[in-house]
Amino acid sequence: MADYYHLDAKDIKLLAALDEDARQSNNEIGRKARLSKEVVKYRIDRLVETGVILRFHTVVNYFKLGMMKFKLYLRLANANKEKLEEIGEYFFSHKKTEWVALTTGRWDIVVGFIAHNVNEFDDEVQAALELFSPFIQEKAMSTTLHLIHLPRSFLRKEINKKVSGHISPTVYHTLQDPQEKIDDVDDSILKIIANNARMPVTEIAKRLKTTSRIVQYRLREMERKDIILAYRAHLAPKAMGNIFCKALVYAGQVSKQRLKNFINYTSSLEGAVWPQRVMAAWDFELDLELESYEAFQNALLELKEKFPDVIRNIEFCIVSKEFKLDLYPGCLPKLG
Repeated sequence: MADYYHLDAKDIKLLAALDEDARQSNNEIGRKARLSKEVVKYRIDRLVETGVILRFHTVVNYFKLGMMKFKLYLRLANANKEKLEEIGEYFFSHKKTEWVALTTGRWDIVVGFIAHNVNEFDDEVQAALELFSPFIQEKAMSTTLHLIHLPRSFLRKEINKKVSGHISPTVYHTLQDPQEKIDDVDDSILKIIANNARMPVTEIAKRLKTTSRIVQYRLREMERKDIILAYRAHLAPKAMGNIFCKALVYAGQVSKQRLKNFINYTSSLEGAVWPQRVMAAWDFELDLELESYEAFQNALLELKEKFPDVIRNIEFCIVSKEFKLDLYPGCLPKLG
């Protein structure tokens, strides 16, 4: 018997609607999925209870707000399970981390940071190294230049049948995005909805001691300015029987057009969720959610065969545990 949740056709339609815009009402989702609002609520609750949906998150374009995305990769030595958990928990509670994961393969821990500049990031790295230097064998860092948020591949066909939302199902942000300013009210709204994308406007207004009309206006303005890029369901690969793999691609000297072709192709790969162009020892990071390690190997082999001139080398790691994924610094946790 499978130890993961099997999604049926109705679940996929529902998840596709949520991936298009998780702030839609149950009525709106029901019309798209051809389900009653009662069935929509029941199925969403069941997907949350079974761990398929971890929470509903808002994709915030922090690049537009003068922030940058960095990652710290650590290879450890003489670190037992308890020490791994301790290091993971340290980064989990860190105010400037957005993603923390234990991995197997080339690296043991990967930590994503959101900081205003490289000096701010370096201060946090040095503080961590001072605490855990006896256990760190090797480290590497990357700066994200271009990040794409893709719908899961099993949802893409469903989404492409009819995309009626005002927010695109495929979104991206880059370091070249023009800057926008927000005030304390906008910042507070983003901190609430980052991990609570389906929270009603009335509840947000109550928490901020303001009016629903003001909250609704602020949300629309941040959507219009592409500060808010999407509202989505954060899905757990393991709960659906998949593994989360990360490929680090070293590129050769090729034309910009060839690199563009490579990026476009990686976005079409089965299981691709977050293709990224980075500045690091490597050039691309490709996150994949696939059914097995064999499927991951086949995906890498296909990449090498199609782009032998682009790819010099590929390293990889497989996520064994995620401690954290917060898409906005200082955001509130999932609220009941």
